[in-house]
Amino acid sequence: MMLSPLENFGAALRVVDDVWSAASAGGFLGDKSAPLRLPDIGFAAAAERSALGRTLLDRIAAVDADALPHDLPYTLEIARQIAERWSREEAWYWLVFDPLGGGFYAMFAPTAYCGGFLLNTYRPRFAGYSFRSAGDGDRYVGLVRDYGRLIRQMHERTAGQAERGIYMPRPQFEQAVPLIEGLRASTEALLTPDASRLTGVDGPSLLRQISAAIASDVMPAFDAFTNFLKNPAYAKNAPESVGISQYPGGGDVYAELVRLHTTLDLNPEQVHATGLARMADIRSQMRTLLDEAGFTGNPADYLEQIKNNPKWRASGAEDVGAVFRRYIDRIAPHIDATFNFKPKAPHGVAPLPDAFTDTMTFGYYTPPTPTDDHGRYVFNAPNLSQGPLNHIGALNYHELVPGHHFHLATQDENETLHPLRRKAFINAFNEGWAEYAATLAGEMGMYPEPEERFGRLMMDAFLTCRLVVDTGMNAFGWPLEQARDYMRENAFMPEKEIRSESVRYSSDIPGQALAYKLGDTVLYEAREKMRAALGNRFDLRDFHDAVLKPGALPLPLVQRHVEDQTRRIAAN
Repeated sequence: MMLSPLENFGAALRVVDDVWSAASAGGFLGDKSAPLRLPDIGFAAAAERSALGRTLLDRIAAVDADALPHDLPYTLEIARQIAERWSREEAWYWLVFDPLGGGFYAMFAPTAYCGGFLLNTYRPRFAGYSFRSAGDGDRYVGLVRDYGRLIRQMHERTAGQAERGIYMPRPQFEQAVPLIEGLRASTEALLTPDASRLTGVDGPSLLRQISAAIASDVMPAFDAFTNFLKNPAYAKNAPESVGISQYPGGGDVYAELVRLHTTLDLNPEQVHATGLARMADIRSQMRTLLDEAGFTGNPADYLEQIKNNPKWRASGAEDVGAVFRRYIDRIAPHIDATFNFKPKAPHGVAPLPDAFTDTMTFGYYTPPTPTDDHGRYVFNAPNLSQGPLNHIGALNYHELVPGHHFHLATQDENETLHPLRRKAFINAFNEGWAEYAATLAGEMGMYPEPEERFGRLMMDAFLTCRLVVDTGMNAFGWPLEQARDYMRENAFMPEKEIRSESVRYSSDIPGQALAYKLGDTVLYEAREKMRAALGNRFDLRDFHDAVLKPGALPLPLVQRHVEDQTRRIAAN
């Protein structure tokens, strides 16, 4: 039966609200500053979400999206994509799962970008928890016990995978025990608040309860998980080969992950070919830059020269942080000329916790929260200290302003958006925008020295490598060393980072790395199409408004929105 316009509008609003309610109540999206509980990542919960996802998809299918007003069709599409992810959770659970609910599918729990990232996400929430009443203390003790439950579920899933013959590849397995032990070592300090924070409650009593909960629920969960991984039977079965396609159904899941992470109708073969072509273009740009600089050697020789120049080196968290802050200060005076729509939240950098320095390459961005209003890039000082820092400008502009911080903070601050849109995480947009921003910074004059421009090309090459090696290992059966050899030739990264990154793509979060250098292409093409259509009426700030104000969207919807805004400007 066809719905009337009013009924259609109401049905769309209700299903969007229901998706938001389910996502935020489950600890997946929404305000995590003081969650009532942590996400449930067990199989039973995944099965429940799958059933809910199927029901929601049926309801969404009954809505005529083309008849909806304003930008509600965009919100409905975000709801549909979330419901579609949920609908797959039960079927995919033992091969890949999505612990944070953002489409960040991981193969194994005891890995840096899965379990490590999941637990570290809640670090600032525990650190910023407010104790104003006895009830706050009771809820906090419950959260501590829930933390132990999360560790147990990570263990249960890893054991369940082993029962099904799904073992971590050996290169990933060798990182797993040190990671879990490192997390355990920092957990008591993380979960135990300083007495100075407990002035609103009976501090001594609450600290005893917290200590008891850690001793009874959290530490035994870590120990059981570690003992399981240390059992010689696991190491015996850990395969030397890598990539998701070695597991039953893995090839089909990877093909779906390619489409999910890019939001484009692409297959692994197309992505791989695109990566090879882009890499050839980057190498050509490098040669041109070296010729202009009067350098006759090859790019590797030029990087070696930079590496031996103290100007481009720093050691230790404080000195590396100072390099980031130099680039933050450099771009600040130029933002108003390029953007109308800007975040209110400040931004900065901080060193990565020690537990993650051996398993993460550069670091990651963490957005503002109600308990910490800064967006921060958390950087891996030991890794970055090993090589030259001529690429830090490009990394900084990708991660902070005008990259991730600009997008994620403005999206969260934009109260005109439905909450589902304010908390939306769409990998292709997130990473595509950040890469667009890093190149935009060059257009703004932020890389004045040839070494810095080479650093930007280094980052471009590193991310473009992912299109080749991620598909190579996960779709085409490349062994790990073949991927590493390709990265040694083309990625311009230290060996330690090549080793950690190649494991990330093949054994941790397959497909996620494809979004960067496909998403930025879509944005540049949309910008130049707008420029051509508007001629001398084109204003770069209008384009940035068209991309940023709606928040994260699948790339085809970004293109559509930019075209709509182009027609609006042309008509006025």
